[in-house]
Amino acid sequence: MSDGIELIIRSAVYGGWKSAAVQTGLEQSSSRFSLHVASRWSEKVDRRRIYAGDAFSLRIEGETVMQGFVDDAEPFVTDEDYGINVTGRDTTADLIDCSAIYRSGQWNNAKLDRIARDVASPFNIPVVVDVDVGDPFPSFNIEEGERAFETLDRAARMRGVLLTTDGTGRLILTRASTGAAVANLTQGVHRIKYGSVITSWKERYSKIIVKGQGKGNDSEFGAAVAHGSAFAVDTAITRYRPLVVISEQHGKGVNFQARAEWERNIRRGRGTRGRFIVQGWRNDAGKVWRPNMLVNVQYPALDISENLLVVKPDFFLDERRGKVTELQFAHPSAFEIIAGVKATRLGRRATGANGMEVNKREARHRAKKDKDAVGEIVTFETGTYIGGNHDR
Repeated sequence: MSDGIELIIRSAVYGGWKSAAVQTGLEQSSSRFSLHVASRWSEKVDRRRIYAGDAFSLRIEGETVMQGFVDDAEPFVTDEDYGINVTGRDTTADLIDCSAIYRSGQWNNAKLDRIARDVASPFNIPVVVDVDVGDPFPSFNIEEGERAFETLDRAARMRGVLLTTDGTGRLILTRASTGAAVANLTQGVHRIKYGSVITSWKERYSKIIVKGQGKGNDSEFGAAVAHGSAFAVDTAITRYRPLVVISEQHGKGVNFQARAEWERNIRRGRGTRGRFIVQGWRNDAGKVWRPNMLVNVQYPALDISENLLVVKPDFFLDERRGKVTELQFAHPSAFEIIAGVKATRLGRRATGANGMEVNKREARHRAKKDKDAVGEIVTFETGTYIGGNHDR
């Protein structure tokens, strides 16, 4: 097994990189890499035989994490050296870059997975479905000038499904992971070079009001359904910050209520992020870090005691730090998708609090045991601190 990053093109294996960055994540629909080498390759490998458009496979310590095409190849020479800079993205980049084209551009009585396969098929991109994709669409159209991924993302949101990639040239129809953690990140046990918690109010609001046109029927019509509305309150936001959202779908008030609560939940979930830089590219379970992993994070110095979702694992190699992984974590609720909601400004892109109630009880227990102890923890679901003398 290789102990580094290998780029495989036309059966040739390129390694010995001087610096490397491999970026993956739930919020980016295509993984990408950037590699640089100077005076490192074996004489058996022609340094110039990497071209834009080449198909590649990228391995980290022997594990394939990306398959796609080279975007840019820049061989260079200096008065003392030679080398090459290479960048590329996985196969799903073509869905992001290119227009959606399919026959008449319309489907009748088709499910999401069929639409996804019809759009992705000309690009030779397999579609993997690991969730229930819901009911068929009575009618669904490609909008004029729409990119392929925009078409699929719009359809997926109408069925509450997340689109992502596993980095190996496949489009995945999924949802945010819930359940048991598959790895651990523990202060004092694992080699954590840097840790931080980022909390933000920039996209959070004290009250979110959803308005829309109700859908009438034989018994409810006219004024009774003309102006539907509902609201949700984010109690952590202590100053006046209202937001009015126009609902994407028609429906009764209960739909507006669910829409308001979703808007609040996803905003507060994405407003709290953990960022850690760890030594190496594998977790304590021996696997290369991947997006959508649930990890039990225990980091008392930052008041974290919670199962969190890996949003973005980026892999770096350089001469100063060696091999490191930069991880971004969020609560799974930050990536719940409610059926019918368009992409929001938060990302243009679960519940199961996974131990949150246990964490709350433990914090309160510590506070009762030692009244002078802080005993607080941050909850990524709400972006607030609980327990001890600092309830807020």
